[in-house]
Amino acid sequence: MTPKRPAIVPVEVWEQAPEAIQVVMSAMVASYEQRIAQLEAEVRELTARLNQNSQNSSKPPSSDGPHVKRKPPKPPSGRKPGGQLGHPPYQRALVPVGDVDKVITCKPEQCRRCGERLTGSDPAPWRQQIVELPPVRPHITEYQRHRLQCAHCGITTCGELPAGVASTCYGPRLASVVALCPGGYRMSKRMAANFCREVLGIEFSVGEISQLEQTVTNAVAPAVEEAAVYVQSCALNIDETPWKERGKRRTLWTMVTTQLSVFAITSGRSVAVL
Repeated sequence: MTPKRPAIVPVEVWEQAPEAIQVVMSAMVASYEQRIAQLEAEVRELTARLNQNSQNSSKPPSSDGPHVKRKPPKPPSGRKPGGQLGHPPYQRALVPVGDVDKVITCKPEQCRRCGERLTGSDPAPWRQQIVELPPVRPHITEYQRHRLQCAHCGITTCGELPAGVASTCYGPRLASVVALCPGGYRMSKRMAANFCREVLGIEFSVGEISQLEQTVTNAVAPAVEEAAVYVQSCALNIDETPWKERGKRRTLWTMVTTQLSVFAITSGRSVAVL
């Protein structure tokens, strides 16, 4: 293969050199160009670091040198803090009356000036709604499975649970909320147990929290698999980032479509894994 002439070598010099010298010269120039490009990139990165200060990066002001000139503080505007006069108010939207659990009518009994008795109704009363949580009390259903003995053959038969009732001690809504605490809201298992005890009034051990997580994981596995198949036929954005699982390096893949997002943790980041 004929070696490529470097741009810095004149044509007449290149043509006079033997082929062996051309090969060596071409390799040396390519190596030097690569090294120069690498050094220039390092210089640009170091220069950018030197130019960082508290005004163009997340560095604290205490790290600024004496050469950094800080912007003078803005003069006070003279306005009071908070919403200004004429600013449109932002209030919580009222729920329709049909969706309200309880309506309490507040009517004045007498005129605030003369004391005359008042009757009738205001066609457009001033509405004020208060949102409150009901007292949280666990709803417990007990299933009593009777074991009865046959009068004919003497064998005993136990009653079966109704269809759809699991043999666990936790209902699907409770299991979903408990699994959401560490999975969606990044609580520790101990914090999730404290939340269940203090807010829901239900005692859970750390081991039970882990057991409920696994139960919910198994329950949603078919839906996750269906979503993973669905995104393969859609226009999607893909990104990956390093991830740690049980002290080992993993890769977290994110596949986002207009309808849903799918996350997957893998042991590699190659195209074959994707």
